[in-house]
Amino acid sequence: MFGYMGKILRINLTKKTITEEPLEESIARKFLGGRGLGAYILFKELKPGIDPLGPENKLVVATGVITGIPFPGNSGLNVMAKSPLTGIWGEATAKGFFGPELKATGYDAIIIEGKAENPVYLWIHDGEAEIRDASHLWGKPTREVQKLIKAELKDDRVQVGCIGIAGENLVRFANIMFGFNHFAGRTGMGAVMGSKNLKAIAVRGTGKVRYAHEEKLVDLLMEKLISKEALSGPYFPDGLFKYGSLADLGYWQETGRLPTMNFRKCLFPGYENVTAETLTNSPYIIRHNTCPYCTVGCNRITKANNPYQLDPEYATPEYESTAALSTLCMNDNLVATLKAIELCNKYGIDTMSTGVTIAFAMECYEKGLITKKDADGIDLTWGNHEAIIQLVEKIARRQGIGNLLAEGSRKAAEKLGGGAEEFAMHVKGMEFPLHDVRGMKGHGLGIATSNRGACHLQVETDDMFEGNLAPDIGIDEKTFPKEYRDRLYAGPEKVKIAKIIGDLFAVFDSFVICKWTVYPCGGYKTQTLVDVVAAATGWDFTIDELMKTGERIFNLCRAFNAREGITRKDDKLPKRFTEPLPEGPYKGEAFPEDVFERMLTEFYRLRGWDEKTGVPTREKLEELDLGYVADSLENLGIIKPIPQRKR
Repeated sequence: MFGYMGKILRINLTKKTITEEPLEESIARKFLGGRGLGAYILFKELKPGIDPLGPENKLVVATGVITGIPFPGNSGLNVMAKSPLTGIWGEATAKGFFGPELKATGYDAIIIEGKAENPVYLWIHDGEAEIRDASHLWGKPTREVQKLIKAELKDDRVQVGCIGIAGENLVRFANIMFGFNHFAGRTGMGAVMGSKNLKAIAVRGTGKVRYAHEEKLVDLLMEKLISKEALSGPYFPDGLFKYGSLADLGYWQETGRLPTMNFRKCLFPGYENVTAETLTNSPYIIRHNTCPYCTVGCNRITKANNPYQLDPEYATPEYESTAALSTLCMNDNLVATLKAIELCNKYGIDTMSTGVTIAFAMECYEKGLITKKDADGIDLTWGNHEAIIQLVEKIARRQGIGNLLAEGSRKAAEKLGGGAEEFAMHVKGMEFPLHDVRGMKGHGLGIATSNRGACHLQVETDDMFEGNLAPDIGIDEKTFPKEYRDRLYAGPEKVKIAKIIGDLFAVFDSFVICKWTVYPCGGYKTQTLVDVVAAATGWDFTIDELMKTGERIFNLCRAFNAREGITRKDDKLPKRFTEPLPEGPYKGEAFPEDVFERMLTEFYRLRGWDEKTGVPTREKLEELDLGYVADSLENLGIIKPIPQRKR
């Protein structure tokens, strides 16, 4: 088989067994890798209703079909399991060097099951694997763990993915750090590792992938991917290269959609203190950091000594992290924000869920649902940057009030009661991204229907489509004139765009490619990526097959969630977004419930799902070659059997 290594590594930590399994080409073509392959494995192997933090849960680490081909943005891996934060489909993507290195060991994916009796780490190298003792690593921060493992293995080229103390303490939004400041951040995959007593995974490989048409692949790289298309997107060259994704903070402020005060406001008075320009002109940035093959270097490494000491091993700001721990909490202290980010990275917790959960706690404090005594004597007044840093420490260690907040905002609100649920900004249990969807209706629909909870990376923001077309996937001026792409438009055409992009992004997450490089943010044409897959694998791959594959993967993840009880009632936005924006250019704009429900019904209709339940129908699943999925849902009573057809 071309384009893949053709093997999956299975490690059972309970039984201490290590086995290899073939990756069948038919499965590879149907699911590609990354999210798709993980969904296929987990749907078949996990029983619905299992405890995400129990030994029955499985962790899948998967590369994609094009992983390792050297062009910008192509260096990711996906980590998947049942999420301890949401109780449904869990998935997180990380860039950096680990993905290509894992593939070079001879494996396209790893399946980790069971639970080790004591802390362990995995050492995978050129077709061999070992389960090693990690007692000496338990309790240590992420970068220190990586350095110790490299020293132990006597090879600086080893790539390490590891958890910090938050994962050990089963913080439900703990992340996994891969290499130097790349994170599988969301849905609590680090807690799944911690529940298995798995501290780290180390990989080193020298294997080569065989490609069907190497000359064609080289031509595509030289003519399009490395030169013509690589840096031609709307964010290049100045945006990401100069400022990183933090440039978004100023944009959202200017357009009146910057999440502030736990989404109650949309303009932050102190925003100029935490913008990308302020950071760039400060003495805190010491260098840029980049991923393999990429010339952008959108990651910033920071250092400071006053008023907080910043460790350049950890302090890497980007938009979501910065906004979550600054504007959302009314904190305009840049160095304190960087310190909070550093601690999240050091201890291994998702910056987004951390910031949104702290903002939730601050609002509960304001409303009297959390007292100063409840907060261990910490003053949770809005903007108190010292309190934010203290809470990060407490959450990671599950100390005091941190034990409550480590459960995530949904579970914390349920335990607090008294109306706290209205302050918990989440979808299906995962904290909201730093996007106010009252000013972008399609994005709001995408976040509400995302398979992993409140995710901004499964449908792009409406702003990106207003002046950005993609005729190769059907988003053209004739079908979608500008008025249908307007950020406030909420008609059926906008819903169709959300459906198209949802399918497209399912493929991108199965390629495991950086979304800054692909439509609608980046310059890569979808047809070019189709050509890359065809050259790598030898398949007669087309855009139609790509889009059908994306639809298959999206539906499979939805079916996984349906088995866990997800229905239409769960596809909803926080109530706060039905309230008008209080200020700014979009003052008075809201996302009324009736408008959202109309969009949701149309979304289900386009997807071929039951409009009352939001569950994929047997007809749709069989159309996508997912008949076994329909059988599973039917056996559980989730979908009704089709009356016997007349012959």
